[in-house]
Amino acid sequence: MRILLLLFILSLSACQSNWNLDPVHVKESLEKDVHQWTEKKVLVSTRLGDFEMELDARTPLHRMNFIRLVKLGYYEDRYFYRIIYVTGIQGGGEYMDRLNYLIPAEYIDDLKPVRGSLAMARYDEGNPEQASSPSEFFIVTDTEQAARFYKKYVVFGKVTKGMEVVDAIFKAKSYDEKPVIPVKFDIKVLPE
Repeated sequence: MRILLLLFILSLSACQSNWNLDPVHVKESLEKDVHQWTEKKVLVSTRLGDFEMELDARTPLHRMNFIRLVKLGYYEDRYFYRIIYVTGIQGGGEYMDRLNYLIPAEYIDDLKPVRGSLAMARYDEGNPEQASSPSEFFIVTDTEQAARFYKKYVVFGKVTKGMEVVDAIFKAKSYDEKPVIPVKFDIKVLPE
């Protein structure tokens, strides 16, 4: 039994190492394989329905990183683990599943958070450059509240179909910002 457990842990860490990038050379690592991460549309499937998102080409590092993680299977069987009061839903790699690098900030003046915006979360501690989390993202459900995120979180896409599904996730019963019944999701790249 211990051998099986050890093999499982080793295989899990081998997978995670494929997801991680060199934390010092994130931009170079993503740009090196830019031809592999060209897609811009994804489908998010949940028990409450599906929705589509389009990623903005003006934020190439965020777009490439997101597509890269989708293609590597990082977002399979993940959860929307946070219902942000009045603001939106958050999902991705939570706590122990965090990756070891950050994405340099790519703020675009006319890419402001609005209802349906897709943005990356950010760790505040020890992050004066306001670099983004590589895997934790959120979707805005309230435009009025979204204004406070401008140039604090990088917006890198938007929901293009199925916003009613995002609203249904947002309205799911929660306690202390955690959904009572977890909302699992899978993300797949859509053909252009």
